[in-house]
Amino acid sequence: MIDIQTLVLGPLETNCYIVSLPGKNDVVVIDPGDDITQLTAALAGKNVCGVLITHAHYDHILGLPALKDCSIYVHEDDAPAMTDATRNMAPADIAQPCVPATHTVKGGDSLSLAGIDFTVLHTPGHTLGGVCYQVGDILFTGDTLFAHGYGRTDLYGGNFSQLMQSLRKLLRMNVHIYPGHGEDAVFSREGN
Repeated sequence: MIDIQTLVLGPLETNCYIVSLPGKNDVVVIDPGDDITQLTAALAGKNVCGVLITHAHYDHILGLPALKDCSIYVHEDDAPAMTDATRNMAPADIAQPCVPATHTVKGGDSLSLAGIDFTVLHTPGHTLGGVCYQVGDILFTGDTLFAHGYGRTDLYGGNFSQLMQSLRKLLRMNVHIYPGHGEDAVFSREGN
């Protein structure tokens, strides 16, 4: 059992998750979006043991300047986008966070952070290095899968065929979905 705090951050209402074991101050942050003030307030008194990025689009990484002294994990194919506005789709009027990943991951990797074991699933299609992070029957999907849809494929690194393959993989799982966007952030999908 894990505790999950959801923050909806920035104008694109990106879901950021703060994950911990019950009663513990050690936390993992997933997809720190664009509201450093809200993010910093939510993390007051907590020890951030790692930051997991589901994909390196700007709306999922703009909170990184508040966490730049932490270990930051992203798929190796999305690592270049962490500091490249063309690849992370940052509009010209948005300040580029320019915080590189400290660690890269690939599908099948296991991470143990804040006493929680995460498994990395490579789910390309929305971006080259899109991933989901699984903890038991919980899946943090970023923009691979929303509560009522899936991420775009017409942006840099997007590929509709790859995304469909990734979605077929997820639809075989029996998990609770915590997506990258959407108020209705949790639902179960029965595996086939």
